[in-house]
Amino acid sequence: MRLNQWSLDQLLTVMGGTALIAIFVSLGMYVTVSVTSLQENALSQRGQGITTLLAQELVRPMLLGDRLALHDILVKASRTAPELRYFCVLNARGQPVAHTFTAGCPRALLGLWSTGSGPLLRFRMADAPILDVSVPILCPELGYLHAGYSRLGVIDATRRLNAGIGLVFLLASIALLVGVRFVATKVTLPLHLLEQEVSLFPQKSLVSQSWRLRGTREIESLAKRFADMEQRLQTLERERDATQQRMIHAERLATLGELAAGLAHEIHNPLDGMQECLRYLEADAGKSARAAKYYPMLRNGLERIGGTMRAMLNFARSGQKVVIEDCSVLSVLESLALLVEVHLEGRNIRLTWGGKVACVCRCDRESLAQAGLNLVLNAAEAAEGSAAPEVRISVCCDAEWVQLLVEDSGPGVPPELHARVFEPFFTTKPMGKGTGLGLPVSRELIRAAGGELTLAPEPGSLGGAKFSIRVPKARCEGLPHGQSTCQCSHRR
Repeated sequence: MRLNQWSLDQLLTVMGGTALIAIFVSLGMYVTVSVTSLQENALSQRGQGITTLLAQELVRPMLLGDRLALHDILVKASRTAPELRYFCVLNARGQPVAHTFTAGCPRALLGLWSTGSGPLLRFRMADAPILDVSVPILCPELGYLHAGYSRLGVIDATRRLNAGIGLVFLLASIALLVGVRFVATKVTLPLHLLEQEVSLFPQKSLVSQSWRLRGTREIESLAKRFADMEQRLQTLERERDATQQRMIHAERLATLGELAAGLAHEIHNPLDGMQECLRYLEADAGKSARAAKYYPMLRNGLERIGGTMRAMLNFARSGQKVVIEDCSVLSVLESLALLVEVHLEGRNIRLTWGGKVACVCRCDRESLAQAGLNLVLNAAEAAEGSAAPEVRISVCCDAEWVQLLVEDSGPGVPPELHARVFEPFFTTKPMGKGTGLGLPVSRELIRAAGGELTLAPEPGSLGGAKFSIRVPKARCEGLPHGQSTCQCSHRR
């Protein structure tokens, strides 16, 4: 049983009820068995005493074979005990000699006596349960006297006892419910109020509200501790923000040193081409058509150098202002759609955009849009070589996070390269097609906003790569009644 699935009053009710049932069931069984045993013993002792005395009176008639005298003695004795049901005298061969049955001795009872063992037998007749007591008449060779006594008195006493135990159990259950309600009023109600106050943090301060809670000494102490914790959290939050800015700055500076080798290689190739072009241009004083042939090469080389340097500067830039605010996912998708349409105009790529969703996230709007644009452009380039190029963008959220998913129909990322896709200057594109800084820059932007950018280990629904941007969730707006989370959604 998981305790976090129960409230305190429910737990007290269940545990108290279980203990109460266990105690009363055990006690009831013990008392019932004990009382029944005492009643049975008393009945058997009384029956054996009466039957023994009567057997002594039957010795003379049995020796003389006077059945009429036997019958008179049995009838006279049957009137002295109200619980007595019958007397029966059997000879040494087990045949009835005299009895008090009105319709003759039952054959079933004769069979029971012949197979039974011991002086006491318990069975049930048509009108009542019977305790049969048998004693020898002088000696077993002369015969036996059987007497049947009703056990209804024992059963009635047991029923009355069980009814009393049940009444006590009912009263104890009512007392338990009253006690649980008292505990709930004094303990659980202040706890629920404290839970509501804590759930409103940080929108609502605990410092002023928690002192209004009144309950046991432990509850009031807990409320004070929550207020103290809020003050410490505010202090730690300020220190964390300052430390995070310093760590981001230091990490970017350290990464610049790792990028130096790749940057030197990235700049070296275009510079060689530019130098070769310049040598041809300088050798031809008339700027012939042959010289003009190399102008595009010079321009491409300069563009590559400029693109690489801009990406590196964006990645290494420190002190960037990140504004964390509530952002509607729908508005972010709309702004992202405008950027994507400009970059992919005229390309035969099918885009599937997320539909209307109610998620509101906490992030930097520009960082989220820029990172989303980088993922969509990368997905578009990966999907161009497929038979049916397609890029799908979808949004979903749970109780804590909002996820922006970007999938493509391209070949995907080989498993052995999953760990390297976020390394600066690492790229799977052909030489001259990419700098390898798009994914590292995007991840740094999302991390600075308190989120994370990841590559799913398994292929997406389109068969290619599947990237996910996860940012903290603020709330959901416009949800149907009873629904607490937005579902992943998209429209074709």
